[in-house]
Amino acid sequence: MLSEDIKEEKTVSDEPHPAQRSLGTKIMRSVAFGGLRYVLVAPIPFVMTPLILHKIGVPGYGTWAVFLAVNGLTSLADLGLVGTLSKFVAEYHVRQDFPALARLLGSGLALFLLLDFVIGSALWLSSPLLAGLLFHGSTVPGAELVILLRCFLIVIAANIMTQLFASVTTGLQRLDLTNVLSAANVMMNALFGAFLLLRGWGLRGLVYGYIGSGILTVAIYLMLVRRLLPQVALNPMRFDRTEARKMFGYSLRLYITQAAVAVHNQVEKVFLAMLVGVDPVGWYDIASDVALKVRGSIGFILGPVLPAASELNALGDALRMRELYYRTHKYLAVCGVPVVCYVVAISHRFVTLWIGPSMAMLALPLSVLLVVNFLNLGTGPGFLIFAGTGHLRPGIQSAVLGVLLNVFLSLGLIYKFGFAGAVLGTSVSLVAASVYFMYLFHSRTGYPVSRLLRESYLKPICCSVLVLAVILAIHPARNSSWFGLVVIGAVFGVLYIIAILLSRFFDGYDWSKIEDFIPMARNARRMIRIA
Repeated sequence: MLSEDIKEEKTVSDEPHPAQRSLGTKIMRSVAFGGLRYVLVAPIPFVMTPLILHKIGVPGYGTWAVFLAVNGLTSLADLGLVGTLSKFVAEYHVRQDFPALARLLGSGLALFLLLDFVIGSALWLSSPLLAGLLFHGSTVPGAELVILLRCFLIVIAANIMTQLFASVTTGLQRLDLTNVLSAANVMMNALFGAFLLLRGWGLRGLVYGYIGSGILTVAIYLMLVRRLLPQVALNPMRFDRTEARKMFGYSLRLYITQAAVAVHNQVEKVFLAMLVGVDPVGWYDIASDVALKVRGSIGFILGPVLPAASELNALGDALRMRELYYRTHKYLAVCGVPVVCYVVAISHRFVTLWIGPSMAMLALPLSVLLVVNFLNLGTGPGFLIFAGTGHLRPGIQSAVLGVLLNVFLSLGLIYKFGFAGAVLGTSVSLVAASVYFMYLFHSRTGYPVSRLLRESYLKPICCSVLVLAVILAIHPARNSSWFGLVVIGAVFGVLYIIAILLSRFFDGYDWSKIEDFIPMARNARRMIRIA
């Protein structure tokens, strides 16, 4: 994503550092595998949601959504260590400092094992309280809820250890492996859970399916990290206090922004469970889950930014850092804008076909949450670049603003309006925090906003809206079948690609990277030149 071809931006020497030469290729490889991950996992929630609703009903789905919310909120306990490990692994590895890597990973492993023990003990003891507090309207008996919550602790512990190992592969810029294993974990969750649901195990089947998947994923990650770093022994007894202090000096600042993500994604479900009941938790989870899945299918583009920014910071290359920012936004826009526009346009018909006309009222919340999440995703390039350079204060300031707004707005609005209040509280807080962060980022870096809007977002927005408007005017989506929605999407995708190519959105650097992965793209480039 870096403009290596511009000679005047080379500041060190005419011959680039070997890490510089390969950085663009590593980023493109990571993005490609991130896309593959979402191609593999995208259909899963659209199969699992109606299956769960059919087998255990809306109250059962809402109960399961509370389990997942508890799992999501446990990410608050990592104290920012996940992003910290990725940053320091990237820096130590680019310097080939394996003794420092050994100290880092030994200390990290000890800390994550401690987190597992503390979180597991706290949730085990509080399970009876949680069962009575969070599951109003659930059809599962209280005693069974306590047992299942305690069994679910294995899933939580496995997920925490998975975050440790995933931060290592991410720091090594092997997001191809991170994405493959992440996809495998999601697919195993679905396969094991669906199999046990179909066998009549109900909510227990979902819990046991996730347990099996979590244990397998941790085992595979452990073998993979040992293979990638044979020079480094994963030994928690090699805990180093100096390394731990260095990690916490960075991670505690990063923690606030990670905590904000967990709050934004889960707090409404908890408030709804406490104040209203498990049914609206299920409604909110369905709308929010689709929005987050679509966001994730776009956000994989951001995966390589933190380790890339950490490398460039270690190399002292500020000019290529600026290009990293603009090109990340460029690719985020060209992939994300048409997806958001299409999903919003067909949301009502999609929900009706997917889970029935009785749930059609979820189309509007889904659309609102999707647009808001995409706006928030736009802060990702700036935040990750600041994180890679150790400049976390703007992210902390915007995160604090977003969390405070979300907690207080959501609590009041859910108490007053129920389900609608949850959607409104999340939307207002996310938009406010996003706008504030973008203001801070561009004020402090001096990067012009006009270039961002002109180069990254103008053409994708215009092409998406115009092409989609013409298609829906000819063939409205309101009465379409599944096949009709697929045809509309395919036609829209083809026409959008043609429009964006004819608009000359991609420059020479973009084409060089595209042609590295898709040699046939050279023919398209020649046709565009002729046009």
